[in-house]
Amino acid sequence: MSSPRRRIRLAFETGETVMADLLDDAAPAVCQAVWDALPLEGGALHGQYSGAEIFVALDPLGAPHENLTQLPLPGELLYFTEAGTGVLTARRAVGEICFVYGRGVVLRQHEGVPAFASLFARVPGDWLYDWADFQQACRRLRREGTRRLRIERV
Repeated sequence: MSSPRRRIRLAFETGETVMADLLDDAAPAVCQAVWDALPLEGGALHGQYSGAEIFVALDPLGAPHENLTQLPLPGELLYFTEAGTGVLTARRAVGEICFVYGRGVVLRQHEGVPAFASLFARVPGDWLYDWADFQQACRRLRREGTRRLRIERV
């Protein structure tokens, strides 16, 4: 019998929360790097280029690229890192934990550059019914701006 998955909680300062299962079998190094960095708290922003996704910026975790995707599904958590070498970047390496809350997301950077990120966790259930309050809180970031998000071990 397999051991239970490690879990993390994402919680907005306004009270909406979801629990996600780490995908240790698919992205062991990224899962461990994120786990070791927890708890994390920061201003969640709505993505500009990819669609229905939010992210929290952080210093790079030093994790390798693994379990890469460009077409994530609702409820998936991704670790993205950028070396800071692009035309519009801050000239320093950055990391992000991204959460996809709706359909049709295609990961892109500025100017439509394709992006890939490491899929490391997934929220179980249906995004329209099982965690609709969290999904709506994510959507509100698009028009209301930054909101504090805490990511912690369960």
